[in-house]
Amino acid sequence: MDRKGWIVIVLCSVGIALNAWFAAKNPPPPRPAATPAAVASGPQSPPSPTTGQALAAAPAKATPASANAPEQTHTLTRGSVTWQFSTVGGGIRRIVLAGTDQITLNEHGVEPVGALRREAAGNDPVAYQITEKSDHGVTFVGTTAEGIQIKKAYQLHQGDPTDEHLIQLEVTLTNTGTTAHKSEEYYLYAGAANSMSPEEALTPSFFWNDAGDAKQVHTTSFAGGWFSAEQLEMRSSHARLRYGGVMSRFYAQILSHESKVDKPGKMWGARRLVDHSQDQFKGTSGADKDYAIQAAVGLPTVDLAPGASQTETYSLYAGPKEYARLSKLGGQREFVMFYGMWGFISRPLNMLMRWMHDLSGNWGLAIILMTIVIRTLLWPLQAKAQYSMKRMGKLAPLMKELQEKYKDDPTQQQMEVMKLYKEYGVNPVGGCLPMLLQIPIFFAFYGVLQNAAELRGQGWLWVQDLSIADTIGQFMGFDINPLPIIMGITMVAQMKLTPQPATMDKSQKIMMNIMPIFFLWISYSFASALALYWAVTNLYAIAQSWIMKLYMPEPELKKAEHLPKGPAPKNPFFNPANPQQKEKKTKLKTPKLGG
Repeated sequence: MDRKGWIVIVLCSVGIALNAWFAAKNPPPPRPAATPAAVASGPQSPPSPTTGQALAAAPAKATPASANAPEQTHTLTRGSVTWQFSTVGGGIRRIVLAGTDQITLNEHGVEPVGALRREAAGNDPVAYQITEKSDHGVTFVGTTAEGIQIKKAYQLHQGDPTDEHLIQLEVTLTNTGTTAHKSEEYYLYAGAANSMSPEEALTPSFFWNDAGDAKQVHTTSFAGGWFSAEQLEMRSSHARLRYGGVMSRFYAQILSHESKVDKPGKMWGARRLVDHSQDQFKGTSGADKDYAIQAAVGLPTVDLAPGASQTETYSLYAGPKEYARLSKLGGQREFVMFYGMWGFISRPLNMLMRWMHDLSGNWGLAIILMTIVIRTLLWPLQAKAQYSMKRMGKLAPLMKELQEKYKDDPTQQQMEVMKLYKEYGVNPVGGCLPMLLQIPIFFAFYGVLQNAAELRGQGWLWVQDLSIADTIGQFMGFDINPLPIIMGITMVAQMKLTPQPATMDKSQKIMMNIMPIFFLWISYSFASALALYWAVTNLYAIAQSWIMKLYMPEPELKKAEHLPKGPAPKNPFFNPANPQQKEKKTKLKTPKLGG
């Protein structure tokens, strides 16, 4: 990669680092202490695969009326997913993912997923009872103080396509009173999501899809900044709300409105500080500023005459963020991958990586094969860039002469340099443009590896988990991560083999020498999948430079042949550069007489 390509990446990295620094310099004010939560009595849920963590200052989960009633529970299991239901809130208290996931979703939810709130930031105070239950579903029924009967019927999703992480919820509201009831303030709690480690760079977020326009808000957005204050919650209204939910880096809870016609709805989101005072993250970096995210999805307007009913159907996806799985389920669920502006490149790269995994059987090997494929496809661009930079290098002595000759006249110096380029047919951006075309691919693949839930818990050689750093030990309290170190060493070797522009001055050379150290520093704690990709990219570039040095002929510095000056030929198809083509002479013809 040439100087300009590295500068583009450095500027992006510096921007990310500055943003994180400013956020750290402006932390949100401490929250006031809250009264302890009132938790309904009843059977406790089985221990989750992950270490238990409690939200600081969690609100009460039920009003005294519902707390006095004994809690009823029910469990549904499908494949590796276990859904734990409770009458407190009439919803899904926990979703336990076994298999390779080994994680519990909604572990920090203040209510079960599916709790029906009359106010977005409130709770579900209704005392529910289980009226039906089986191995495939469960039904809760309760009545509000306003006389609105609420029926929630949960059923393991059937049909095609389906998935073990998908469950259906049918909410029926019946007006049992004598007066009409109308409200736009009914919300289904979508649960909470949290990071698996306080040090994760990608923080949890809540999201929504408004007629195909999917957006997300991370927990860091609540903190405010120079031009905004801290926000305790965020609310928004949407004309065609298709789904909403919460997600962490690898897992999502997507509450979709199943309707043939898009309907209006509201979104609510808030963050809450996670208490790490009693778990394995106590005292670690970022533990005091680790926030979980929670959200609620608004129902369409409820308008009930006395005795009338209204039913809304939803489906909940609670599982890994795998692009292939989500796109198969439809409903634009794959939009929650949020690949960004290079998503049109990330999506085919994701599918190609999965295909490589199917061939190799290992995700680490799939990343290596994927990197080789990408670099091979880009070989012509890289070869053209290196050849152009070599030609530029041939001009170095002549350019230095011009710089010395016109050192007191920068304008004339620039004109003479451009004239030199034209005289020798050298394009000064010939080595830059091919490299810039590779930048989108780099960021697109970065987005794929950063969000790929498939990599969690997957090993390769000494790497235990491709989704985190490949730490093999410590030295004087410093983590030893081999892949980033290999990446830094190969980056230095690649820069030594890559021809540098002739115009590079002393300060630019110093910057190029510091750059590998800078990149090693910012990427030392990256996921090992990213470090593996980068290291293989550098090794491939080194091999490519060596092969091109052996087999690519050295460019000769010759003046370009220019077209002869003179009046333009009369024949527009005449090519003066073609010696075999001669311009035809037009001869006067004798006119024919007699008609």
